[in-house]
Amino acid sequence: MRRLPLITSAMLVVTHGCNLRCRYCFVKKEPESMTLATAKAAARFLMDNARAAGVTPEINFFGGEPLLMFDSVMKPLVEWVHGELGEAMRFSVTTNGTLLTPERIGFMKRHGFGLLLSMDGAAPVQDYNRPGADGRGSFERLRPIVPRVLEAWPGVTLRMTAIPATCERTWESIMWAAAEGFRSFFVTPNVFEPWDAAARAALERCMARYAGYVAESERGGVRPIRFSAFEQARSDLKELERCERAGLRRASPRCRAEGKCGLGASRFASVHPDGGLYACQELTSNGGEESPFYIGSVFGGADEGRRRALMASYDAAGARGEYCAECELDRICDGGCAANNYLATGAVNVLPEVYCWWRRLLLREAKRISEGGEDNAGGKHIGL
Repeated sequence: MRRLPLITSAMLVVTHGCNLRCRYCFVKKEPESMTLATAKAAARFLMDNARAAGVTPEINFFGGEPLLMFDSVMKPLVEWVHGELGEAMRFSVTTNGTLLTPERIGFMKRHGFGLLLSMDGAAPVQDYNRPGADGRGSFERLRPIVPRVLEAWPGVTLRMTAIPATCERTWESIMWAAAEGFRSFFVTPNVFEPWDAAARAALERCMARYAGYVAESERGGVRPIRFSAFEQARSDLKELERCERAGLRRASPRCRAEGKCGLGASRFASVHPDGGLYACQELTSNGGEESPFYIGSVFGGADEGRRRALMASYDAAGARGEYCAECELDRICDGGCAANNYLATGAVNVLPEVYCWWRRLLLREAKRISEGGEDNAGGKHIGL
């Protein structure tokens, strides 16, 4: 049996604490934070594996809000790796941005950091979705920071979450991002709360406007702000045609555990503040050694048996949802996010219905513009 890849890239969950109180956050707010000693052990673990695999190791600082640990863990760890050890490790950070300063941005740029900005967009949405610990909105804190982020990382992606209470303003947030200078965004609905018909209709209208905007932008030779999930839906149309012609069903590796993230199958893992290894960062605050996502420790190494058991639990029955028999995507379904599946349904391969609805919505809009369907208003925003 072929051995699984050595783990050479990790989300380093340096704290479960956060200075915001996002309404949809999956992290349990426990007073757990990583020590510098544990962070160094994690880096050593990754560097040793990377050396054996002949690749460059990678760390993404994650939380909670990782910048709460900038001075105590992030900065000294990077200086130790790049300075004292002289190792060519790549670093990145996933942050809500509120604790970024010119000095911290400068440090990150000097050390080649990548950055993902987790922010929900325009002021009304950001302030409602992502209040601070004091209950006040966080948009004004980010207003002067966003231009600095875009200057330092011109290709940074804006990572948004849609919730029923504010989803009707998703289009507004997309256009705000385009006007600020973002080139790409990612949005997904929160699958851990109910979506009634009115909320779904509101988000559907926003996605119809985005699809129309993309079509008109492309006709006018203007680059639209990029949404990777929508582009995936456009690719899915071609893949569906190919699989239908060939009589294939779920033949791609991405339809099985071996081709998915979060199941211990690849070189990626996550590190709990105590050094425990998990297949996905979403489970570091929602488990323990009894969790099926627990796959070892940076101190004792990865447990191949636990990794394979998690993969087998996914492949045992394949991904399934409520409407597979009538879903156009069934032939190529990739099963969504295994961690979200587990947290929402209790099984790694059972999808939340909201996720299935979302994927079908994006496919429908991609199909509409591919067939030359009538564009929904939004073209007037081209050029922002």
